[in-house]
Amino acid sequence: MRPQAVLDEASGNIWPENFNLSAHKTSIKLSPVLEVLGTGGPQAAALSCHCTYLATVTRGEDASNRLFIINMVNNKFYLLKRLVEQCTALTFHPYQENSLFVATASCKVYNINVDDGNVVVMEGHRVPVEGIQSGARSPLVITHNSKEVLLWSWPSVALSRRMKHDDRVAVVWAGHVWQRDELVVSFIDGSVLMWVTHQRNVQIHIEAPKGIHFDFEAFALSRGGEWLVGGGKSHLLITYSLISQCVAQVVQLPTSCTDIFHPVFLPPIHPKFSQVLAVLNSTGVLNIIDFTSATKLKTIRSQRFNIDSVSVSDDGNFIAVTFANSTTKVYSVRALFPDDPKNITVSQVAKEEVAFRIVEKMEKEYREEEIKREEKKERSKEMQEILDKNKWYQILQEFKGYPEKYRNLIWISMLEVPRNYSVFSSLLDKGTHTAFEGLQEVLQLSDGSLLKTLQGTLSCLAHWAPFLANVEYLPEFVFPFVKVFHSNPLLCFEVTVTIIMNWCRLWFEFWPKPGLTVLNVIEQIICEVNPTLLAHLMKLRVTAEDYAWSLLTNAFSKVLCPGDWLVLWDHILSNPPSFLPCVAAGFTLKSCQTLLTCTDAHEIRPVK
Repeated sequence: MRPQAVLDEASGNIWPENFNLSAHKTSIKLSPVLEVLGTGGPQAAALSCHCTYLATVTRGEDASNRLFIINMVNNKFYLLKRLVEQCTALTFHPYQENSLFVATASCKVYNINVDDGNVVVMEGHRVPVEGIQSGARSPLVITHNSKEVLLWSWPSVALSRRMKHDDRVAVVWAGHVWQRDELVVSFIDGSVLMWVTHQRNVQIHIEAPKGIHFDFEAFALSRGGEWLVGGGKSHLLITYSLISQCVAQVVQLPTSCTDIFHPVFLPPIHPKFSQVLAVLNSTGVLNIIDFTSATKLKTIRSQRFNIDSVSVSDDGNFIAVTFANSTTKVYSVRALFPDDPKNITVSQVAKEEVAFRIVEKMEKEYREEEIKREEKKERSKEMQEILDKNKWYQILQEFKGYPEKYRNLIWISMLEVPRNYSVFSSLLDKGTHTAFEGLQEVLQLSDGSLLKTLQGTLSCLAHWAPFLANVEYLPEFVFPFVKVFHSNPLLCFEVTVTIIMNWCRLWFEFWPKPGLTVLNVIEQIICEVNPTLLAHLMKLRVTAEDYAWSLLTNAFSKVLCPGDWLVLWDHILSNPPSFLPCVAAGFTLKSCQTLLTCTDAHEIRPVK
């Protein structure tokens, strides 16, 4: 008998006890290495990235949906959760082995630690989630249904953005190409929207090929992020080049592949087949297809039961196939490839009229695509010119500020932030710092998403430099920068760290007292420019700590409107750090007439 796990109890062992999954990694025999027998009803299954865990949802005798975890290293299984609602999507995070995402009909997504059962609820959808996507090195988790696409920051799983699109066209798939930091959303009409994560106002629209007259039901992204394939109730597979940002080809699959219900790219583990696609059709048959030649390599089917779903481990060793009889079978991915690649020949594919018309139209439009590519090169050249450091000062001198459209890009380029996600992730994993747990009560922010981002940024800063947790003015200093980059928590953290390390490094010489060195510089500048003003301030026993320190600690955000504040920081970041105290001194000198009319120190000192 094959190794089995029978889910008729709350916990148990895989039979036989000496079962060793790793011994089957290179198996070339197309037979299950493990069978998981559920208890009835539709069953969903997902493999973790290194195939340590297999998660499956099966129907219990009490009609509840029971979430089981099969630990294939320890050869045990256990009931993790009972779900009241039906499971609509199930997947492991491709980077964190024990992090499972479960979507239910209640419109909620649960991020569950399968080791200790700890649950984080992700709320925000109005319609049940149909898909959950995340790349191995992506800072995002994307959930979607036909009407909504939501972006969640990882690993905090805080809702960072709700994508806007034309809701008249249903969404089929959404994902993040982490290799190029691009968001991709695919629709039922075959069109695709793309944009760079930090440039969400710049969209790239790829239209479906003319002559296609069917609804798209599924899409799949290649492992390297170069290709997106899609299809529906047709044996035509549409291939999109995400690098060239156009439809690359229309492939006519073998006649046995009647339609495309769920395509999955397999890992490139075979030297002869670098791009292999597993295509599940609506009749429950799984075809393994060489993507480059549209050749069928193997077929997995059951004489009695249809295949409902498939899940591939990210390490490329195993594939879990779930059948309609509540059984999940685990196969070696290597067994899906032919034994002798030399015997495989490209089959002659009949050119139906619709396919011929599409190819012909694509050839006619080749020159049009060339023109589009040239326009794209021109836009890219324009962007490079804008980001040329030698031209920044010229732009600033001529226009008094950077273009609003490119300001974020220029600041990031100017500060040379490292985008070190691994360090940021480790700080984020430490959770909310105790010093900032009551931040809502202090700031009274109505925007919950902005509050979470600010709280996360401050917590990371406190974990990175513990003394910052006791710096009272840190929230009001960091807040305006978080408002600028709130859609990207990584940039919020790295931008504030860079500014603190360079423009504020002298502030903490005498901490917890104010930065006396900086305040002395401000007084010296005022003395040189307007000694009368300084003498008046000294007569009132007012120091730079009273009139300049608060300007610095709130980054001038309390005395300027948002537009003027952005322009001011265009200049501050474009100059050496010594420019910052000059700005504080300049603001004081500009207020000379008002300050000279003051007769009491309390009129100048900030109200606490």
